[in-house]
Amino acid sequence: MKTLIIDNTLDVDSWGASNLCSFVTRSKERSAFVRRAPHDDLPGNILGYDRLILSGSRTSCLETGSWISNLDLLIRQALDAGKPILGICYGHQALNRVIGGAESLARSATGEFGWTEIEVIGDAPLFRGLPSRFFSFSSHFEEVTRLVPGMKRIASSPDCSIQACQMEGRPVYGIQFHPEKDLSSAEKTILAWKKGKSARWISRASESAKLYDPSVGEKIFENFFEEK
Repeated sequence: MKTLIIDNTLDVDSWGASNLCSFVTRSKERSAFVRRAPHDDLPGNILGYDRLILSGSRTSCLETGSWISNLDLLIRQALDAGKPILGICYGHQALNRVIGGAESLARSATGEFGWTEIEVIGDAPLFRGLPSRFFSFSSHFEEVTRLVPGMKRIASSPDCSIQACQMEGRPVYGIQFHPEKDLSSAEKTILAWKKGKSARWISRASESAKLYDPSVGEKIFENFFEEK
């Protein structure tokens, strides 16, 4: 199984999407191929890949530019080809931008930074095996605020109504939170926030060890890879 990971990150120390790759390659039957959207390093055709994962980014989902237009074209190509898609944070927003237009996105009223309690809505296959409520890492000041017909909400949080969504009847998902974030990288991010302007927004900064549950990411990614 060939999984194409589109790395949308701007921070040099995050290039390569290593956290995402680690979930892909846990099975010998899966291989990861990483391409950098901000460097206009996108494949000309999605048909050679079995599924698509879209990473997060500090880029605003409301920004425009040539690399963003090219990313949107790739997402549209994947949708038209019937590929399973998982968009994470910015990837979730970009997916919904392609499906529902920029009017489906907006600046968050409060934003979410740190550990967020996620509430599952319904019985989406992506969350199979997880409790109805769980914690995961969040880092966003923008969000999806409206879903077009054919997209359904499958998770929410107190400060973000659409934490996750699915295209009805298809393995096409967007999630606002970061299930790929492990304890070490989460604590590193929180430490950086404490030194900057985001300090006052951090949620449950001292509870990382208690709230981090590796099975959350493991189950979400395995569920995604099992879908056809």
